[in-house]
Amino acid sequence: MNLFVRLLSGIGGVVVFLLGFVMSFGAIVAAPVGMWLVRRRAQRLERPVSRIATLVGSVFASMALATLLWSVLFALVPRPTTAELQTAAAEAQNQNRVKLPDWYTRAFPQAARYDSASRAMVQSPTFMRVMFIVTALILGGFFGTIGGALGWCAVTLMSIARSKPSAPAPATGI
Repeated sequence: MNLFVRLLSGIGGVVVFLLGFVMSFGAIVAAPVGMWLVRRRAQRLERPVSRIATLVGSVFASMALATLLWSVLFALVPRPTTAELQTAAAEAQNQNRVKLPDWYTRAFPQAARYDSASRAMVQSPTFMRVMFIVTALILGGFFGTIGGALGWCAVTLMSIARSKPSAPAPATGI
């Protein structure tokens, strides 16, 4: 490779990594680990390593890290006390409810009343825990995919930058 191309690849790899770090909230850090695991497995099975396999490994490793990071974040979020929850629920009940349009209540009569089962579900701590877990999984998947793809791109650009310069083509004097 030409020195100019290698230099641009190195700069591009660093820029992509920094942008990916910001966009994935740090999940990009696991991308090289996922690529290394895929290469190691391919060597152990004596198979060639494909770029798609390294991309998938990069994305899965970043997804795992992002899910872990979001889970820790949700675990550290301060929880309101029971008294604060009861006060907020009482205030919410005292507020004027939004009146649905007449055509909507005629079309869907069950929407006119607020179900006690729905109220109990929203106030349930188990429901909130499940929603935090589901949210952590969704956010981990989303930001992990971004981090893994951008991490794979950055590592690929950096590997081009680290490649040895190619010998000049022999001149053909015709």
